[in-house]
Order: sequence, then C-alpha cells, then structure tokens
Amino acid sequence: MSSRISERTDDERGAALVEFAFILPLLLVLLFGIVEMGLALRDQLTMSNAVTSSARIGSVLGDDAEADIAILDAVQAGLVGAVDSDVITKVIIYRADAAGNSTGDENHYAYDETDLTCPWSPCPDPAVGGFQYGDPGNWPPDARVVTLPSPDILGVRIEFTHKWITTFIPFMSSPANWASDARVRLEPDVSGT
Repeated sequence: MSSRISERTDDERGAALVEFAFILPLLLVLLFGIVEMGLALRDQLTMSNAVTSSARIGSVLGDDAEADIAILDAVQAGLVGAVDSDVITKVIIYRADAAGNSTGDENHYAYDETDLTCPWSPCPDPAVGGFQYGDPGNWPPDARVVTLPSPDILGVRIEFTHKWITTFIPFMSSPANWASDARVRLEPDVSGT
C-alpha cells in the first residue's frame, strides 16, 4: 500500500513539473510586459511633467528675449534623475491656435548632451553667442503677443525615443518614438511694459 502512495506522489510531481514548464514562459512574458509598460509609463509621465513645467515658465516669461532658453532649461531640469536626456530628439516651441494645433510659427531645437557650452542647437542662450531661435525660427519671443484681449497660446512639444529593455515581444523590437505636448496662454502684460 505504501508503494502505491509513493508512486502517485512521484506521478503528481512529474505532472506538476510539466505544467510548470508550460506556464513559466507565459509568466515571464507577463512579468517582463509589466516591467516594460511600467518603465514606458514612467518615461511618458516624466516627459509630460517636464513639458508642462516648461510651458508654464514660457507663459510667465512671454515675450522676454530669454524665454526660449528658460523653456529649454526647464525641460532639461525636469528630466534630471528620472530619464536620460539623450532620449530627446527635438523640442518644439510653437504658437498654438484655439484648438491647440500649431499655426506654423515654430522654433525647433535639437538636443546634444555632449555640447557642454549649450546642449541646444541652435542655442538661444545670449550668454553663449546671442539669440538664435530654432529652425525655422519664425516665432521669436519678441513676436509673441502678451497683451489683452487675446494673448498668444504657447505650445511646447518634446519628441523623444523610448528604448525597450526586452525585445522578444514583436512591438518592442524597435525603439518607440513618442511626443508630449503642453499648451498654455501667455500671461497678459497688464502693466503695458
């Protein structure tokens, strides 16, 4: 009688091992998927926070000559410690219409973290060589309307790349190109200065 009990136990152990071998790949895919989606969500939220805070700074500075460099510095500061800034492909500062779409008045800036004098190209920092507004550069700060009754709407867009850690899931085999936008009305200059 005792040998039958031990045989059934061995059979059950073998069956459990086979079942585990079938389930393990699914559990690993689920685990890696959760980790990947968590990291992707972290990147998206970090970019969203950085673009929102930079748009607020741009709203307050309005038509100040150093508005663009302050916006770009806020983008860079918003990423510190959370996301590598080398994932940024482009930052676009633009005038938005009432629906939030670009009117075509835009300044595009590329990011190069290896440039220690000014990581933005072109560099709108007056301390590094004057005001150069990003290509096409057709919306310099002095062209921004900050007076009532209808100040401009400032848009800031970060285009970035998310690099997946695992690549065995087909849609995660190549980097994902994403963007994050924020739009705010420029603070009106009520004093008339």
